[in-house]
Order: sequence, then C-alpha cells, then structure tokens
Amino acid sequence: MFRDFWESAISYQQTRNFPLWPSYPEAKISEEIASGLHFSAYFSDGDLAGYFSVALSDAQIWREREQGNAIYIHRMCANPRRKGSNLASSVLAWAYQHAFHSGRKFVRMDTWSDNKPLVEYYIKCGFHYIGVQQLGVVPELPSHYSNTSLALFENLAAGAR
Repeated sequence: MFRDFWESAISYQQTRNFPLWPSYPEAKISEEIASGLHFSAYFSDGDLAGYFSVALSDAQIWREREQGNAIYIHRMCANPRRKGSNLASSVLAWAYQHAFHSGRKFVRMDTWSDNKPLVEYYIKCGFHYIGVQQLGVVPELPSHYSNTSLALFENLAAGAR
C-alpha cells in the first residue's frame, strides 16, 4: 500500500506543478521497515491515514545543527482517499513523544522551499519554520536533492528544554 500512496502523492504533485518526489526504491522501504523506522498512521476508525519514516540523523541537510539530538520526519505520505485529514498534525503529536522517549531534544523535517502551500501547511500544523537550506551536489543523498532549496522545520520534543 505504501507504493500506492506514494504514487498517488506524485500524481497529485504533477497536477499542481509542485516539485516531484522520485520513485522510491523498494530496498530502501524494506530497510526502513526492518530497522523500525517506517511507520503507519491510522485514524480512530481503523482506516489507514498514511505512512512516514523517521531518521536519527540528517547531517547532509541539517549540517551544523545535526548534533545527534533530533529525530527527522521523512516521506510523509497521506492516504489519497482521506486527504485533508491533517496527517501532519497527528504525526507531529506522535513525534514529540517519540523523540522525548528516545532521548532526543528536537523533531525536524524539511520540504522543498518552492512548494509554498506545503510550507504554509506545515507551519499551520505547528512546525516552527527555521529557514531555507540551499544544497549543492550532495553525493550521499538521492540525486533529486542536488542543487535544491529546502525549507527546514524544527520543534522541541515533549518535555525537552
């Protein structure tokens, strides 16, 4: 199902002329699932809300801010039948607790800075906008990150000071 949600998100991006996610390698999905870093979110009625992944470091994007004290939300992908159900708000609420119980101080995420509706949506969901990170060519990241500009978001984990 993740693949179906992912492809639906790409189709949605295409129809709106937003920056496009690339196809996501099956091996990477399997690796995230096996390592316990790929999550499913459900609505109270039992319907699948979507998927997301967590990373424990992200130095290529966060550079000097990467201090081993954050979790990073990646690849948040909503159920296309339930779009507009505020998946990001629910993920953020979960992430505060998860980060705190994992001994992490921050919850962070990024998106393309030129996707203004998504940037505004994440701010509306409670993410604090940090600013823009301009990337050059970063061999450690997938090629779609090369020479792009990312909006960065960060919040303190629950109970963190």
